[in-house]
Amino acid sequence: MLKPLIPLFMALSLANWCHAQDDVVLIDSAAQQPLLTPLDRQFIVARLAQLDLSECQTRILRERPRIVYRQLSLPHRGQPLHISVAADVMRTLSMVIYIQNGKEWREFYDCRRDTLLPALAIIATAQIDTKALGQEEIGSNVIRQEVLARHSQLSSHEPSKLMARTDSDDINSLYLDFTLSSKHPLFASASPLVRVQEVAADVLENFIPGDEEYLMQLYLAFTGRLSQYVGTRDSSPVVARRLNPSVFYRMWSSDDSWLDLGFAHESNGQHISTPESYERERARYIAKGEDPDFARDAISRGWDYSFIEWRQEWNSKLRSQLSLSHYLQKGPQQGLSEEYYTWEDNGTQLRPRRQYDGVRLKLQYNFNRSRCFLGDSFVCFKELELTQETGYSAMFDNNTTTVEFTADLFGLPIQLWGRTGYNSDLVDYYNYSNSWGLGFELVTP
Repeated sequence: MLKPLIPLFMALSLANWCHAQDDVVLIDSAAQQPLLTPLDRQFIVARLAQLDLSECQTRILRERPRIVYRQLSLPHRGQPLHISVAADVMRTLSMVIYIQNGKEWREFYDCRRDTLLPALAIIATAQIDTKALGQEEIGSNVIRQEVLARHSQLSSHEPSKLMARTDSDDINSLYLDFTLSSKHPLFASASPLVRVQEVAADVLENFIPGDEEYLMQLYLAFTGRLSQYVGTRDSSPVVARRLNPSVFYRMWSSDDSWLDLGFAHESNGQHISTPESYERERARYIAKGEDPDFARDAISRGWDYSFIEWRQEWNSKLRSQLSLSHYLQKGPQQGLSEEYYTWEDNGTQLRPRRQYDGVRLKLQYNFNRSRCFLGDSFVCFKELELTQETGYSAMFDNNTTTVEFTADLFGLPIQLWGRTGYNSDLVDYYNYSNSWGLGFELVTP
């Protein structure tokens, strides 16, 4: 009696399964629909069918969650389920899972990750069907995916470093030197601004020759450098060397190629700006039986400046970076710049920063683990970097050369660093010196 009904049951099950796939909708913050293949839809439906919401924690939301990057909607056990994810969801698991009952939004959190992760990977990486939008090819969203997945939250700006260092114009012993640097996108969820940036990127794609795709993003960054004189000075003091907040627009053309336009402030956070206060500081060190020249560390320096920076990845191994900075004599944050004072060494001529800094060319060679010793996990060459700097008002009169060699030692990024020229720190930017250091270079992947 049941045999004639089996084909009917199979047909109904197939119809329900196909209907469930048709109801799978993926949309991004710009109201575009990333492309899901039938196999993608089949996998997502099958995977999320294993999601048991009763195992999750729940709470009531005051309003409907905004689409920050992408949102997947599909029927789940008789009710519509929505999963809104951030661009870096695979790294941070930043997402909101919720259902809507009338005017109430219920969120589900602390759900099983092993069930969600494979579906989240498809949601985060699906490409935009640009042919449907009248564009040339599928994949114009690739740059956006790559960039946002790594730079949508706090990420490296300049490399962060921890090293033992010495300078010929400082003490004759090593000291600890710390550099911490990070950036964070500004107004990444402000839909009107995001839309303006997307339109601007589209205009650039139409006018700039080549097949590059672009993504524009506004960033806030901060770089700080501190030095600690462990065992070589009384009480092992920590000296602020560089405090460098900046805001800039970055136009990405790949995950490692960009053009920056920005404004920044750079200072050392110190307090001495008169010969009287300098002599008092020297007297304090003499009274403690220490070198009075240590008082130079407290001389105040500060500038506001505008900058443009172009970084280009030429191939998998070679990158270049050109930076141009213009130091303002009077800026909105700094006011009048604080540069060299003639009372520092009884000089007769001013030595503005623009004579020593402002033009920087960096060349970077990536070994891509092609040079390893004792297997591929013991010691591997990582990268070699050469930087040449000079001033823009007296170009090539005062030059600085820096060489950095980085290798992986059991996964630790060890760096050997050397410099000859100027800008050993902001106080002594105009003094010629030789410096070297050994330590760690840390960047987000």
